[in-house]
Amino acid sequence: MKQILSHCTDLAAPELGEGVLCIDNGFRIKSDDFSFKNWGRSLSADGNVTAQTLIDLFGHDSICVAGPKDTCVLRPTAIQKLEEWNTALNGGRCEGLAALSTRFLLRMDSPSTFQTNTSSVSALSQDNVRLNSAVVYWWATQFLNEVTDHAATSRGLSPLRLVDDLIQGIAHSVGHTVGIYNGPSGHSLTPFAVTQRGDDFVIHVYDNNHPGERFELFVNSRTNQWRYPRAFRNVDGSFNTWSGGTGTLELTAMSTRKGPFQCSFCNSSLARSAHVITLASRDIRASGFIEVTTESGVLRTSPTDIDNSIDGAIVSIGKGSGGGLVTISLPTTVQNFDVRLVRASQDVPAADVVLGLRRSDGASIQVTGNLAHDVLSNKSRSTALISVTSDETSVRAPKENVARLSLSAGSRISRRVLNAGETLTVKPIS
Repeated sequence: MKQILSHCTDLAAPELGEGVLCIDNGFRIKSDDFSFKNWGRSLSADGNVTAQTLIDLFGHDSICVAGPKDTCVLRPTAIQKLEEWNTALNGGRCEGLAALSTRFLLRMDSPSTFQTNTSSVSALSQDNVRLNSAVVYWWATQFLNEVTDHAATSRGLSPLRLVDDLIQGIAHSVGHTVGIYNGPSGHSLTPFAVTQRGDDFVIHVYDNNHPGERFELFVNSRTNQWRYPRAFRNVDGSFNTWSGGTGTLELTAMSTRKGPFQCSFCNSSLARSAHVITLASRDIRASGFIEVTTESGVLRTSPTDIDNSIDGAIVSIGKGSGGGLVTISLPTTVQNFDVRLVRASQDVPAADVVLGLRRSDGASIQVTGNLAHDVLSNKSRSTALISVTSDETSVRAPKENVARLSLSAGSRISRRVLNAGETLTVKPIS
């Protein structure tokens, strides 16, 4: 507390509301923010994650099979990653908009690079292809080990400590983005000023869900808790308030997003755990939620919470509303487990999802379709969609409809449509 106060002044900042100024980097709404709001997957393929996005992140040799640099035949795991990330994009691209708006302010990028004779970020057009590509690139960095490691360390710090780090970061042009989490949903904001108002330190942010408005994130000096009163707008026009403490607030420095990056899904030697499970939903209004059951615990996600009793299991939440990417990393001690999917209620359709499993032997299994038929509130559950033992992996289509499966290993990929209720067993790859 005293450390933070040492940065603050006794000067008022009327344009930032009541309170006294701690720091302000000069970012101004309606000039330095985008004029359009955050959106999900584009109708045009070029506006989403492309093969070029992956090449820009990881390099041609990691993503494409050996061949000329001016062409690309995607490696099998890259094909699966495109499906997964483009599905996750349905949850929104807030991370990309937050990161790129920060880069513009720090003059790491220029609006004129994307649109001739344009000096203002707010003058940029949403349908600009080059701009879309850049937004998607920066959006994707949130899933990379180099970035997730830094963000996870940040989440381990208290909200008040993060306020202090942010003030110093603004002073030294570190280029932080702010991440906030509520259950299986996350959101990314662009911070530009901090003031003190009573017992609260107020982080002033550009929220790309609401262009043209200054929003406020509060960190209470007494409780060491944060609160964001206008996180998401409800159908009736009211707002949901997100709040939390240590573990649900993060800062990500721009330096962590500097590539080239290691491609963890390209090379099994870079895998960090025995098994990695991913889930992305195609429709955020009818999202799927995951249940992983082991011999010693259960991990469940719901619209409002994450419950994890599996020792050593790590859950990473992508930025997005419900339809973002959920990644579960299991420790090497877990060899046997079941994966089931559920929907929020009987009133929403069976969730159309992309479910992925990267096994310890390097094989990647991806299952797509309307897979989440069970309802969250019902105690009874259908047979597991994926069952894993040390000897084999079984994938079972729901009894209600088909499921589409792809299996990649090395340079090979195979595809299969499983009829309703059909099971396919995959043996370990030696």
